[in-house]
Amino acid sequence: MKGNTLKEFIDDIYACGGPEKEFLYKGKKYMLQCENNPKTDLTEIYVFECFGNQKTIFRCEGKNITECADKFVKSVIIDNKTIYEAEKDIEILFG
Repeated sequence: MKGNTLKEFIDDIYACGGPEKEFLYKGKKYMLQCENNPKTDLTEIYVFECFGNQKTIFRCEGKNITECADKFVKSVIIDNKTIYEAEKDIEILFG
């Protein structure tokens, strides 16, 4: 991973979603965001493509940031890979 270490990237997510993360993976831009919904008292993490139709490639709504972050780090996100498997091809642009 360029621009962050993998540990910094993951730690930011567990810290209340951290800052938004814009990143490149094999030439494609993605955005990771975290939001707290005050109406439902739920937390949401989602990752979407920053081009074309902005397709969502990951979404989790849970009771807290830890629940969503746990699902994120275990999920297949990009190219049938987890963040751990894809990290060598990721460049953080923002966040």
